[in-house]
Amino acid sequence: MPAQINPTDYQIINIAALYERQLAIPKDKLKHPFILCLVGLVGSGKTTVVKPLSEKLSLVRISGDEIRKLLKDHGHGYELTQDISTIVVRKYLGQGYSICSDSDCVTEKTQKILNVLKEEFSLKLVWIYISPPEEFILNKLSTYQGGWFGNDALIKNYHERKPLHKNLNFPFVYTFDTSKENLSIQIEEAGEIIRKFTKN
Repeated sequence: MPAQINPTDYQIINIAALYERQLAIPKDKLKHPFILCLVGLVGSGKTTVVKPLSEKLSLVRISGDEIRKLLKDHGHGYELTQDISTIVVRKYLGQGYSICSDSDCVTEKTQKILNVLKEEFSLKLVWIYISPPEEFILNKLSTYQGGWFGNDALIKNYHERKPLHKNLNFPFVYTFDTSKENLSIQIEEAGEIIRKFTKN
């Protein structure tokens, strides 16, 4: 008799397969694969940084927001987001790609997952920090339009997670200030630093 699939497992596998159809897979694989890990609050500009940086560095970019939207569209809650992300990340690491998730990697649970992946695939974790001024973030969140999250929910999320960002102790290789007009220069600088860091 075949083993029964837990309904939750089926949901995870189904949403992961749907999400994979949205992924942009780089043509090239890096000689020294790594995971790019972000720390940044909601509204700090994580996706704004990671989209062009992933293209420059040939990374498979995993979007927590896109996974959450798929879950919502299919009538699920957001509690499966990390499970789905981890399935997709593990698959593409197994194929030799470098990965970046545009989610905030500050939680203890996420760090444990990252360290397991680091050991399992023998690769480096590369930490970057997205840290514009608080005023910039709150203004952005309060005026944001067109999202499927409401403004109040975004601002609430910011204040709930803000305590997690005190006394950060990560080996950041680059810190971005997305409120500055020279963001494209910051992305170029970070790209060069990350390339050198991952080759050592």
